Amino acid sequence: MEFLTLEDGTGTSRDLVEHACDLWVVGSNRRYPEAGAQRAQERRLQGARRRGTLHTLTPEQLQLTTRVVSLAPERGPMRALAWLKFGDTDIRCTVQVKRWTVDAVGIELQVGEERLRCWVWQGAVERVEGPTAHA
Repeated sequence: MEFLTLEDGTGTSRDLVEHACDLWVVGSNRRYPEAGAQRAQERRLQGARRRGTLHTLTPEQLQLTTRVVSLAPERGPMRALAWLKFGDTDIRCTVQVKRWTVDAVGIELQVGEERLRCWVWQGAVERVEGPTAHA
C-alpha cells in the first residue's frame, strides 16, 4: 500500500485522506450538481471545527456602538465565500451574510447540527449569486 505525502512534508494522515477524498470524482449528479461540493465542504468544516472554536472579531474591533449596522433582507439568503478561522485552521467556505458594517460582515453557517455565527473583516468575504458556492 502506498501512502500520500505532501511535497513540504506537512499534514497529518487524516488531512491527506480527507484531501484525497475531496479530489476523487466518481461521477456527476445531474439533478443536484452542487451536492458533491457541498458534502466536501461539510467534511472540511467538521474537521476544522474539531480543531478549534470559531474565531470572531472583538467588540473593540467592531465598534458597533459607533457604526451603522445594515441587516440582510429577509426575502432570500445572501450567500458569500468567506475565510474563517477555527482554532489555528483557516478555511474558505460558503456562508450566509446576516449583517454588515463598513468594515465587517456578520455571517452564519451550519456545521453538522451546530449553527455558528461570527464577525469577519469585509476583505475576507466575497459575495456570490445562486443557491450555493464552491470554495
